[in-house]
Amino acid sequence: MADFTLNNVVLKKICAINQFGIPTDAELIFAGIRGSVARNFNDQQFKAGHDLSTNDINYVNPRCTLIQWRIRDGKIAVFPGSTVPHVHNIRSAKGRNGSGANCLSTGFYSDYRKGTHKAGTATGHQAFRQNGIRPIRRSSDDLDYDVDDRVEYDNPHDNLHCGWFGSIDSDSYASAGCQVVMGFPACNKPGRTTNVGPWKIFHENAYAVTQKSFPYILLNGMETMNVAGNVNKKLSARMRFGSSGILVKELQKALKAADFYEGILDGNFGERTMKAVIAFQKMKFGPDATDGIVGPITAEALRLQLPSIL
Repeated sequence: MADFTLNNVVLKKICAINQFGIPTDAELIFAGIRGSVARNFNDQQFKAGHDLSTNDINYVNPRCTLIQWRIRDGKIAVFPGSTVPHVHNIRSAKGRNGSGANCLSTGFYSDYRKGTHKAGTATGHQAFRQNGIRPIRRSSDDLDYDVDDRVEYDNPHDNLHCGWFGSIDSDSYASAGCQVVMGFPACNKPGRTTNVGPWKIFHENAYAVTQKSFPYILLNGMETMNVAGNVNKKLSARMRFGSSGILVKELQKALKAADFYEGILDGNFGERTMKAVIAFQKMKFGPDATDGIVGPITAEALRLQLPSIL
C-alpha cells in the first residue's frame, strides 16, 4: 500500500501523457482509479486535492475510487466504489465461457450519459449509461482478469450507477462490469425513496449541471501514483483506447507499415487500432503481454518515438 495525492495538476498530466482530449465545454469529468482507495473515504467534498492509497483488487471488496473533476476551478471530489465485477458474477460467468461478466479496459470513454440503469425493473434508478463500443475482457478460465483473457468490443451496458453497498469493507457490491459508487439508490423497491450515502452526492453533483454526457477516464492506481509522484518530471507518453491526436496517427502509420493495421489514419485509438496493437504485441512478445497499451517497450518494437511529457 502506498499513498499519493490526486489533484488538478495530476489529472491534467495524466490526460497529457495518455493523449486524452479534455472537452472544453465539460463542467464535470468522471474518472475511475482501479485499485486505489481514498484515505478519507467519507469526505465527498470538492477540494483542491485528496489523498489516496493503492490497494490490490480482489473482486470481493470495493477497492476503487470514482472521481468527479470540476473543470471550472480544478477541484475534485472522490467516492468509494468499484470498477471491476464482483467475484459472484465472475464465477457465474465462468461457466458460460465468460459471458455475463466483464472488465472494462483502462482508457478514455467520451460518453456516459444521464439515463436510467436497469429501466423497467424495481431496482432501476437514475444513473449514467454507457454509450458506444468499448473494449472489455472476459474470463473463462479463472476468477480474475489478466492480459491473456480475451478482449471483446461491445456495449455490454457497463453503466456507472449506485453500487448497493454501505462500507468499503463490504463483501458484496452490484457489478457484473459496471462502474459503481458506494450507497443505495432511490428506486421502486420498498423503502427506497431517496438516494443514500456517497452515491447521493455523486448523483446530486452530476444531475445539478446542464451537462448530459460525461467523459470518463479509467486508469489503475499504480499508474496514477507514478504520475502523482513525478508530476514535475518528464514522463513518457503512452497511448491506449480513447487516445487521440497526431501521436496516435503516427502509431497507426507504424502499425500499417508492419502490416497490422488496415484502417484509415484518423488519429483515433479505437477498436481497429487496439486490435492492431494487441495483434502486434502477441506476435512480438507473446499472449502474456497483450495489454493493448502503447508504452516505451511496444513503441520501441514499432520504431515509434514517444515524446516526454513535462
